[in-house]
Amino acid sequence: MLFGINLGGGNLPHESRAEALEGRLEKSRLAKRYGFHSLWSGAGYLNNDFHPMLLLSRVAAEAPGLELGMVALLPLYHPVEAAEQIATLDVISGGKFVLAPALGWRDFQFNAFGIPKSERLSRFREVTEVMKQLWTESRVTHHGQHFQMEDVPGGGAPLQKPYPRMYLAANQDRGVIRAARQADGWLVSSRATLTTLRQQVPVYQEAAKAAGKVGYISAWREMFIAETREKAIEIARPHVEWLYRDRAASGHSQELPAADRIDVPFEQVLEGRFIIGSPDECAKEIQKYQELGIQELILRCQWPGMPNQDSNRAVELFGQEVLPRFG
Repeated sequence: MLFGINLGGGNLPHESRAEALEGRLEKSRLAKRYGFHSLWSGAGYLNNDFHPMLLLSRVAAEAPGLELGMVALLPLYHPVEAAEQIATLDVISGGKFVLAPALGWRDFQFNAFGIPKSERLSRFREVTEVMKQLWTESRVTHHGQHFQMEDVPGGGAPLQKPYPRMYLAANQDRGVIRAARQADGWLVSSRATLTTLRQQVPVYQEAAKAAGKVGYISAWREMFIAETREKAIEIARPHVEWLYRDRAASGHSQELPAADRIDVPFEQVLEGRFIIGSPDECAKEIQKYQELGIQELILRCQWPGMPNQDSNRAVELFGQEVLPRFG
């Protein structure tokens, strides 16, 4: 099994942006030192976080050779800018960039961009289509619902051919099937519980087999490790509670299967969703994902308000005590 680090987690308005950045750079260095496979960034628009593409281009210098992955809210992008930025990141990473296109769900992000949320699926499809044209054709003509181009030059070519790998982020069964049929892999949401995964992994595997693909499952997971479970929960709880209350208030539960609702008590938030506790407890929980056939876990161990030293210590302890057990 492979392991990655999710560099997201958000900051609070009063926190130093410089300190937040240094924390992510240190986390990237630790990931390189202890043999993690990948570094990921999420879609951070208006979340007091860092722009995912710019952040990844910076951390690539701290951790050369690691795979770079990004969740991108494609309905909010112009395909020309997205294609050129993604191709550039693919070159920077040595052809190890992974794009996880997502529809998005937060109303305020669509409102801020002046894009109707009702157009998110059509824009998602059209941005994807035009990017692929820009990556593979020397001249591009496109007349679509949202974008018009007449004989424009192609965008900069990525190293991967014909274009970077794509893992589709999906919560519902129909999206999981779409990931199996249309993408190189499925990126599981950090909100999805083991209960849901036990139902959806076979759905993905069967759809991938029917499409003649091997498939790949990469799951975002919440992780916090300490000497004991009690200490891990004591450190993480206030920051986790704040984040999940915020996401629930934003209406995110409406986008999730019933078993994955996040407007629930703290203990229920942890259940089937967190890898938390001592090294032995974390390893035991990871085995459940390994047995399901999940190939990669991308771990987030920082939430708004958590000091960098607490988060980075968790990465270090995981790298020392847990990662070697799955080498």
